[in-house]
Amino acid sequence: MIAKALGLNRTYCYSLLKPPVPKPKRPPVDKDALVKQWIRKLCEEFPTYGYRRIQVMLRRRYNLRVNHKRVYRLMNEMELLVKSPRKGASRAKRRGKIPVTRSNEHFQCDMTKVWCGKDGWGYLFAVIDAYDRECVCQAKS
Repeated sequence: MIAKALGLNRTYCYSLLKPPVPKPKRPPVDKDALVKQWIRKLCEEFPTYGYRRIQVMLRRRYNLRVNHKRVYRLMNEMELLVKSPRKGASRAKRRGKIPVTRSNEHFQCDMTKVWCGKDGWGYLFAVIDAYDRECVCQAKS
């Protein structure tokens, strides 16, 4: 009768009258322990594999679908991440000068970017004679 007058569900009102039942506390379980063991085995077998390949191997060998971010976190905790080799740009540097004795024997190219106002950026290509530093031809685009 009171539940109807207040516009509440009768089941909800009865649940308020019952004493709350405490939930049993469980000790914390390391959910990642088994996955860490498998990751460690795979990293010992394949020491050059990164976290992405290890994730694929977990799925193939142990039929375990696990997110690559979780594998990365676990491998980072266990310090098993592989350092990737960083390669810088390799530019061949020429030492010395090329001997030029007359005109039209050796040419050099240069390109520069020029702001052209409302048309935007334009590129200026120049071919220069290495003997007398004269501009042989220019091209604009």
